[in-house]
Amino acid sequence: MTDISKTDDFQSKVQELAAAFVLATPGDLSTFGPIFQSLDYLDSHPEVGERSHVRKALSELRGLVEEAIMGQISWEEAMPKVEMALQVLTSKGQLLDTEKEDGLGGDTQQESPSQSQGAPSAQTSSGSDYISDPELLREFLAEARENLESIEVEIIALEDDPSNLEAVHRIFRPFHTIKGVSGFLNLQDVHTLAHRVEDVLDRARNRQMIITQDVIDLVLEAVDILKAMLASIQRRMEGQEGEDHSKKLEDFLERLSDLTESKTCEEGEEVPLVGEILTATQRVAPEDVAEALQIQRTVSPEKPLGEILVEQKKVERKDVEKALKIQDAIQQTSAEEPRSGGLSGTIRVDMFKLDNLVDMVGELVIAQSLIRQNPRIQEIMDHRLAKDFGHLGRITSELQRTAMSMRMVPIKNTFQKMIRLVRDLSRKSGKPVQLVMSGETTEIDRNMVDAIHDPLVHMIRNSVDHGIEPPEVRRERGKPPVGTVHLRAYHKGGHVIIEIQDDGGGLDREKILRKARKKGLVRENEELSDHEIDQLIFQPGFSTADQVTDVSGRGVGMDVVKRAIEKLRGRIEINSQKGVGCTVTIKLPLTLAIIDGMVVRVGAERYIIPTMNIRETFQPSEGSVSTVHGRGEMIRVRDRLLPLVRLHRVFGIPTARTRPSEALGIVVENEGDLRCLLVDQVLGKQEVVIKSLGEKLMQLPGVSGGAILGDGRVALILDVAGLLSLETQSRKTGVEIN
Repeated sequence: MTDISKTDDFQSKVQELAAAFVLATPGDLSTFGPIFQSLDYLDSHPEVGERSHVRKALSELRGLVEEAIMGQISWEEAMPKVEMALQVLTSKGQLLDTEKEDGLGGDTQQESPSQSQGAPSAQTSSGSDYISDPELLREFLAEARENLESIEVEIIALEDDPSNLEAVHRIFRPFHTIKGVSGFLNLQDVHTLAHRVEDVLDRARNRQMIITQDVIDLVLEAVDILKAMLASIQRRMEGQEGEDHSKKLEDFLERLSDLTESKTCEEGEEVPLVGEILTATQRVAPEDVAEALQIQRTVSPEKPLGEILVEQKKVERKDVEKALKIQDAIQQTSAEEPRSGGLSGTIRVDMFKLDNLVDMVGELVIAQSLIRQNPRIQEIMDHRLAKDFGHLGRITSELQRTAMSMRMVPIKNTFQKMIRLVRDLSRKSGKPVQLVMSGETTEIDRNMVDAIHDPLVHMIRNSVDHGIEPPEVRRERGKPPVGTVHLRAYHKGGHVIIEIQDDGGGLDREKILRKARKKGLVRENEELSDHEIDQLIFQPGFSTADQVTDVSGRGVGMDVVKRAIEKLRGRIEINSQKGVGCTVTIKLPLTLAIIDGMVVRVGAERYIIPTMNIRETFQPSEGSVSTVHGRGEMIRVRDRLLPLVRLHRVFGIPTARTRPSEALGIVVENEGDLRCLLVDQVLGKQEVVIKSLGEKLMQLPGVSGGAILGDGRVALILDVAGLLSLETQSRKTGVEIN
């Protein structure tokens, strides 16, 4: 008999049906449409025929949905039966007509997912197999990680206002999705953890328990454990050894049970008092509440407890207001779950395909330019043809802009990851700190997103650990006790600007200078400007921390940040004011696929120098070049001697312009190091699409890539940092670069 579960069409539709169940939202009838569509399709599948237990499974599913819509059964009660029915439909065994006829809803015992021969082969808590469709598992891992990131953002909002039921709903839904899909994929540990946390949140949204700081901490811990589980599954998918999280899971679930039982409000129990809520949320000690109650009973019976605690400075007024909101929320009836906003207008696209599209559009632009400049075309060019070429040029330019914009994503997700970081740093350091974000919709190249994450983490850690003062110091300086870190992004002049600003004490330049002299970075009597002192923090291994903590102080950080930013063809600047705060500004190109450069000619070859490295271009005068012993050729530029780098010698290119006065000088800079490049001619400024040189030429010193110019010829893009490093090495060894 045919095993219909192995047919691609049938199996694909069952997977769609399972996904539709996960995405369905009780109370929103539109979300049940995909379920009925899938059921109708499977009912009419030609290979199902009269196989009774398959038809019974489909009928059971249809009946459960209808009962849920009519309110005869809750969605939570229906889901276990839904999962059992789906197990039958995903069976890989022979579909017999009679052996399992009563397997659903009758007296015959249903096999568990781990016992069922028909369960999809996936990694379970005790196994190492994977589902037959790795693509489905990859999709789940990607979406689960996105869900966990959204949970972290919402739980911080809930921490600010524990009575915010909307935030509870928004946290509940991602856990519900992870639970449903992981159960379908038979990822038992993930399913169990997500299910247990979902239960806790369900009680909170039904006002059967209080959201306290302990509950929030455990939900965040669950997020961390789920991330570790997903990473372990990913490693096993790639054939590597994954970590066993069963013991950590068991310990966590035990602590979760103990905590939630103590926080549950039994039916008929009186609404908790303000003092109880303040104690439960760890805003005030129990003995302080007891003392305030004694004052209320004996001295000021007319005063509310919260007001007494505020007068005694045991708690802040905003905490009392939050406690009153929680108390009021518990008194109200459970709110109806908000409806789903529907499907978003986005689809997932593999980055390789997107990069390939950008490359092909770039090739199209080049091909169009080649055709236009073809001598034969130029001979027959008339008004009509010129107009058509102009129209084609506008279309290809717009197509290129659209393709490039597809690589751009909002920086919001990267920023939101910093919310959890600031929260954890604030609690570890004992400094109350708030993060204020703006410009989250600013778009950045998708390839920059991951690269910018670590530099942001380093700088925010520095802001909290080095910048923000302890509350008592801030009060003495007339500042609010809660420190503020501003994280903002915006577009300016064809670049993405990211600013990290804190209202702390600013850079201690005297301390920085003392440490620099001690490390031999600055001579004892050498005088430095404020800007030069600030730049010392980017030196490798430099730190002013008095002691090493798990946050900072190891001398690793800002030098790594600077290298990472410059690798993205960006710049980093610091503006500090003592006692007021510090602002770190990062300037990045809009995209890594296009570079703005100056096209120069050396002999018969052409090169592109990134404009971000160029300081000025000038015509050398007679006698401006001299040879300095031990330093080679030097050229005078604005009363300053700079090392001279002849590009025709660097690349071994014959040229007729060997005298500097016949050539052009271009002053380039990298990390404060200035050089003068000697070229034959500057051909103009141009934006070009960067092309990889392939594996054999990737490590070529002084060159970072190539670009195809309008006439079809290839120009090498110079890596100024590598070029200057190569030139410095040649001066030390006395060996010519070429």
